[in-house]
Amino acid sequence: MNGIPLSSLVPGTYFDEPVYLDASYILLTPDSPVTPELVKRLQRWKYMQVATDGKAKDVPGYLSRANTANMAPQTIDEDIQQNAQVEAAQKFHAEFTAFTDGLFAKYSLEGLLNLGQVTEWVKKAIQIVHESRDFLLRFLDVSADADRYMITHAVNSTILALAIGDYLKAPPHRLIELGQACLLHEIGMLKLPPDLRRTSKILSPEERKAMSTHTLLGYRVLKGFSAPENVALAALEHHERIDGSGYPRALSAPKITDYALIIGIVCSYDAMLSRRPYRPGTLDGHATIRDLAQKNRKQYDERILKALVYTLSIYPVGTAVLLSNNSRGMVVKTDPTKPRCPIVRVVLDPNGKGLVDPPLVQVSDTEGLTITGVLVADEAQQVKDLS
Repeated sequence: MNGIPLSSLVPGTYFDEPVYLDASYILLTPDSPVTPELVKRLQRWKYMQVATDGKAKDVPGYLSRANTANMAPQTIDEDIQQNAQVEAAQKFHAEFTAFTDGLFAKYSLEGLLNLGQVTEWVKKAIQIVHESRDFLLRFLDVSADADRYMITHAVNSTILALAIGDYLKAPPHRLIELGQACLLHEIGMLKLPPDLRRTSKILSPEERKAMSTHTLLGYRVLKGFSAPENVALAALEHHERIDGSGYPRALSAPKITDYALIIGIVCSYDAMLSRRPYRPGTLDGHATIRDLAQKNRKQYDERILKALVYTLSIYPVGTAVLLSNNSRGMVVKTDPTKPRCPIVRVVLDPNGKGLVDPPLVQVSDTEGLTITGVLVADEAQQVKDLS
């Protein structure tokens, strides 16, 4: 082993092999950083050096390239580039939400619906989803109140639908129609009494029946503004399910249009996550994906459900996770070719201490660092605050 002078120990660094005080006493493991307190203690004990076969690193040993592939701390250039993409995605999401709010308000108050404007915003959404999908998915709002829910639901669902369409390599004109259909799929709700669509209580059977008419009302509204038949049909059929359990016509596959099949899945995903006055959202993205893929798979088209899983991954962007070495982090990017292996920003080491330069890790599903659990409540919030 090599002797390391005490004066060479830099607080905050790690060694990729154990550091020994003597032949039988391990002072540091690759998971433990050098601390000022440790250096002072060794000085008090009159030790002049320590011994190790390892080398000093800026990240703990369990994150070294020798142990796990595809991981590294962020560089300054990468941080700047990602921050710019995050800001652009956040700005677009806010602007898209404001446009949708104004669109619905104008229809409610004046009975006007500008499909040309819808098309232009959908084109913008298609571009940013293609370029910055993972950054945009971070800003899907699932905490809106009753008055805002329809707006945020339309925006969130549209972004998810376009991400699926992009994954499926739909041609541009189909993506535009899909975006139009998804943004306007709940337009029939605005024909219902405000007290009904904004209610904060559990619906009675009569109220539920009245609410279900929004699909037919939406179809009529869109046909009245000369929307393409596929777009109008998506509003009519987005609650249909391939096993025939949906409404309003209890259609089964293959009678349901493709746009309605996509919208049905993304609406279910968003609704299961969303917190409503009468139904708190209790599932995280991982649990929602799991339930859709396992419990409810008979209701959804297998091809589109698979596209959702591969688009969002088993662990969607924003999921706080526990890794196999007991470190913690947040999913910041997904890999459509590896839905179980997202890229995680590790913010807490195995001892629960925050990392100064959080590294990015592409986890594995077989070896090296793997995801062993999903964090909830306070632990998840701590990770998100540090990410």
